[in-house]
Amino acid sequence: MVFKLFKKKNSSSIAWQRTLSANGVVVHQSLGAMRLDSALLAGYLAQLVDDGLALESEQEVTIPWDGIFTALQRPDYEDLISVLALPSLTTMRPVLQSRNALTDENFSILLAGWQDESGRTVDSKLVGPLLSSPGTDELVRPEHWPLLKEVFAFSKRPPEARHDLEHRQAWGRIRALALEANARLDDFLRRTVVLTPERLDIGLRKIAIAEDQVIEITPSFEGAPEGWLERFDALRSIPDRYDIPTPDGIVQVLIVPQVKSVLQEVKRLPYRRIAGSRAQAFSLNPFATLGEDAKAVIDEEQFEQAREAAGIQFDRFTPVIERDAGGYPRKISLLIESANASGLSFSESIELDDTELAEFIARLETAFNKSFQLLGWRGFDLELLGETPDYLAELKVALAQRQQDNALVRYEQVHDLSAYSSRIEGIGFEEPYYSPFIAKKDSGDWVPENVQVLIASNAKGPQGALEGIPVTKEVLETLREAVAQAQAEGRPSVKVGGLSNDIPLDQAQDIVDSIDSALRDVQQGKDPTSREKTSTPTAPPRKTLILRPNIETVDYEESRREALLALPSAADIPNALNREFSLLPHQEQGLAWLQHLHKSRVEREVRGAILADDMGLGKTFQLLSLMAWLVERDPSVAPMLVVAPVSLLENWAEEAGKFIRPGVLPLLTAYGDALAGLRVPRADIEERLKTEDGLVRFLKPGWIGSAKVVLTTYETLRDLEFSFAAEHWSVMVCDEAQRIKNPAAMVTRAAKKQNVDFKIACTGTPVENSLVDLWCLFDFVQPGLLGALNDFGTRYSKPIEAKTDEERARVEELRLRIKPQILRRTKAEVAKDLPQKIIVEACRHLALSSEQRKLYASAIESFKARKDPGAISPFKNMLGLLHYLRLICTDPRRHGLTAPNPEPLKQYREKSPKLDWLLEQLKLIQKKDEKVIIFCEFRNIQRLLRHYIEEQFNIFPPIINGDTSATAGHADSRQRQIKKFQEAAGFGAIILSPVAVGFGVNIQAANHVIHYTRTWNPAKEDQATDRAYRIGQKKDVYVYYPVVKADDFATFDVKLDQLLTRKRELAGDMLNGSGDVRPGDFNMEDVVPPADRDSFNERITLSHTLSMEPRHFEGLVAVLWGKQGYACYCTPQSRDQGVDVVGTHAEKGVLIQAKTSSSDGKRLGWDAVKEVVAGAAFYQRKHQNVDFQKVCITNQFFNSQAQEQAAFNEVVLIDQTGLADLLLQYPATMLELDQFLYTEWSSLSH
Repeated sequence: MVFKLFKKKNSSSIAWQRTLSANGVVVHQSLGAMRLDSALLAGYLAQLVDDGLALESEQEVTIPWDGIFTALQRPDYEDLISVLALPSLTTMRPVLQSRNALTDENFSILLAGWQDESGRTVDSKLVGPLLSSPGTDELVRPEHWPLLKEVFAFSKRPPEARHDLEHRQAWGRIRALALEANARLDDFLRRTVVLTPERLDIGLRKIAIAEDQVIEITPSFEGAPEGWLERFDALRSIPDRYDIPTPDGIVQVLIVPQVKSVLQEVKRLPYRRIAGSRAQAFSLNPFATLGEDAKAVIDEEQFEQAREAAGIQFDRFTPVIERDAGGYPRKISLLIESANASGLSFSESIELDDTELAEFIARLETAFNKSFQLLGWRGFDLELLGETPDYLAELKVALAQRQQDNALVRYEQVHDLSAYSSRIEGIGFEEPYYSPFIAKKDSGDWVPENVQVLIASNAKGPQGALEGIPVTKEVLETLREAVAQAQAEGRPSVKVGGLSNDIPLDQAQDIVDSIDSALRDVQQGKDPTSREKTSTPTAPPRKTLILRPNIETVDYEESRREALLALPSAADIPNALNREFSLLPHQEQGLAWLQHLHKSRVEREVRGAILADDMGLGKTFQLLSLMAWLVERDPSVAPMLVVAPVSLLENWAEEAGKFIRPGVLPLLTAYGDALAGLRVPRADIEERLKTEDGLVRFLKPGWIGSAKVVLTTYETLRDLEFSFAAEHWSVMVCDEAQRIKNPAAMVTRAAKKQNVDFKIACTGTPVENSLVDLWCLFDFVQPGLLGALNDFGTRYSKPIEAKTDEERARVEELRLRIKPQILRRTKAEVAKDLPQKIIVEACRHLALSSEQRKLYASAIESFKARKDPGAISPFKNMLGLLHYLRLICTDPRRHGLTAPNPEPLKQYREKSPKLDWLLEQLKLIQKKDEKVIIFCEFRNIQRLLRHYIEEQFNIFPPIINGDTSATAGHADSRQRQIKKFQEAAGFGAIILSPVAVGFGVNIQAANHVIHYTRTWNPAKEDQATDRAYRIGQKKDVYVYYPVVKADDFATFDVKLDQLLTRKRELAGDMLNGSGDVRPGDFNMEDVVPPADRDSFNERITLSHTLSMEPRHFEGLVAVLWGKQGYACYCTPQSRDQGVDVVGTHAEKGVLIQAKTSSSDGKRLGWDAVKEVVAGAAFYQRKHQNVDFQKVCITNQFFNSQAQEQAAFNEVVLIDQTGLADLLLQYPATMLELDQFLYTEWSSLSH
């Protein structure tokens, strides 16, 4: 609506005005207020509304002061004060004074004035955040505003809040804000230290007692005084206030209700220690064990870091059973793997003998019976996940097989037809075989009249049935004579009437002898079948391999893969689809594929699938159709679970209502506020669960009710994992399945714990950065299909990385293995009805302007001088320079220069070839009466574009940024703007951030897509394009990638375009993925003019190291060992376990502690030796099969004690002299160091 409001300006000569009040800023066209002249005003207001910081109406835009100060803390709004003509920010600080004692009913905290920079107290009038004094109007600073609000709210507290505890809690909050605001406090307030922590830091320590795991918990908080923990332990309960003596006086810690709730849970633990199942539950997921308040009080990232620092990591086991050709389990091992936030950290294979295996099975069964989540075994904490019962059954079968007779060649081995050619039908008698058959006609005695005698055969007659004839006295005599005659004549067989084939002579003789003997027994009243034979019977004929009579006839079972690939010809379309909607052909094929795999669950052991269709092909519609089909087949089918980010869950609900008839798939929203009525009150939870297991978060029994589809978020699944895992789900869909690609994350483990018949991972990018992404997805949908992670990573590589024939063959092997259970279709492959997507190449050759060349040269000179004494350069590393070169190509202006008013259009067009091209291109689009999406991630450039487009075309492009922090109301506002844009007739433009493409933004009304600034990832860029190029688009879609180009070198624009094009080409093969373009992909010397390359990449000398910051010195050490063939990484700056650099090369490795000092000639003690020796065990466990050498290196020297201790502990010392030798032997440059240290664009702010 902002663009609608601003349309009125054409019909009115009144300039835009702004009015200030105690509540905020109002922008309007009423007379008598402050005139606003910034040409960028409309862009700023559009962004403020989109961010939820401003409110719009038909006549005005209101920006509450909270919105103003939130915006001022963001760099994107740095010119907001000038644009809104606000008073400048004050340089004064507030002065706070108190009246009366904290215990007094009339205790008060007053804003007593403002102190200027000279220390003089100024009496200024304050209205809202506006400071007025004679001749001066100022605005309080953003850090002042929350303090002032808290002080004023305290002064207006009601009578029931006028007591000691409330006063202390209020002062604790105010004090924290006062320190942040640098407020001056009176003596009483300064000496009265009250802390009101609202967040807790959880420290962890693991203690091993026997084979059990005991965890000690240490609760703390920011600013916790020394002695806090001792005081916490000393009291038996959690008071509302702790008084902790310190050398500077008493520090009062006031415990707010949410923090108190969590501390009470910790206090219930004897000595703050937990063991057994409770320790397991807590260490796996504290949010499920510490109550509802834990989510608000404990930071998940901090807890994960504390857990890793304590050496608490969860191991997973996979049975590895090596069988011989006959299937006998010759060797049984457990592959133990551990993962942390950075991926796989440890892997070890442990072989078990029968006794060890039986013990492991017994302990695993006991753990299940006791509902443990972890099994402590040989120092490992094995997590019990959804596939663990299958592993247990597999191990029990293997143990039973090992306890059977272990002949070298066994019956099962020989009869395993999979060992033979597919033309082998079976094992049996390939030649016809005949034998006598003697039985009683009924249950009477063995007498001649009750005996039946047959000659039976394994041969089939003309009709396909097995042959056999009854034997009468006449038949027996005929056979006897035929045998005698054949013997006399030397013939090998005899002919018997009624049989198709001759009977071999030896078999015919056996038949006669056997029948004669049996009949004699019958005459004597004996049982002929029990008569002991004194003679040795003729050995039965030898069985052979039976060859199939016709290899072209598919009358044998195909392999699992072939069976799964044999899709049905058509999908079984559910009747529940709304009549106005029907599945497109590719969607029908997708549904048929899902139905086929679902039907194969039992027979083929199919546990799930990955639906990896291109964005815009209707994955949700296909999945909803599958769900409706399941309900139609079986109305009592178990409920289905959909896990996704909130924005996508809203889309699921919308599409279910759109595509499926009412009542077929009743939905239950199980996240956010909707959970309130589903939770079990704490008082209704059995005491043992709370005390023994520490579990306090559950949903009510029967919470699903009659719903068939439950919608929840990944975080809710994590927080309420017990309630979700206790349900039986027929189907579980993980949408945006990238969220479960980290095997160590709590949400990943929560997803794997669900009791599900059929799991579906839904993602448009199954491989983003590495093949490990693919392994993680299959580990969810079909555990074990791709083997163990470390074996997988060793065996398979991306197609682009496969260099040898063997590696390429393995890539194809991987494709075959995953093919049955992953479906990936692109629009080009299946959306035949879609119009064309046309890439317009002409805009990739925009000439660099003279102004841009000047800015380029100036930036490079400044970068070269960054290390010169006294030089002031804005570029501390190559990352800062790259970012600025990127901006020059799009918005040419001096570094750090912003302006509330843009340059005149003609002048800016001369400087910026990209904007000049854009406006010309928009003219062509306008002539066609078509619409355009302009993607741009930089907010200041968004405002520029809006302004110049408005000036040139008199239209008002909406700006949509799609931040996740927006409320539902603002999300609705965005959708209204998009809908209005889509429905408006004729030419139009909309400006989108690429971030917005992840939030259900579909704009098929536009058929031109301009990527004004580029993302780092081609897949994300294509997803942005797909907001217009998707099902429902009726016109050809034109895609533009404007690139600023120079004749004599590759600009940043050109290099980025080349890198994105290359990655896009590789991503055509799903297994290559399309990872981000990273800083290391840029060769800095390629993106600067030739004349500026001299001394651009300075070589590092010993003198450089003498002034290096510690992190840079560590990076240099890693670069030096990297040049020696080691794969190196720097450890975290905190909790590094005493090691700064880790390097590995095959089975060799180095653990390096790096020490720097700017005091030339200084001799360091043996601290470095102690640290690297202490940390060796930690990294040895992390890198199991690596033989590490311990190294200490410094830019100075080591003293004699360090040398002595190093020799005793087998640590190599490298001092300044050795460092100089390394720099000579392995030359390193500043750019190499930058490339090592700054591997992510997010490092720009560091």
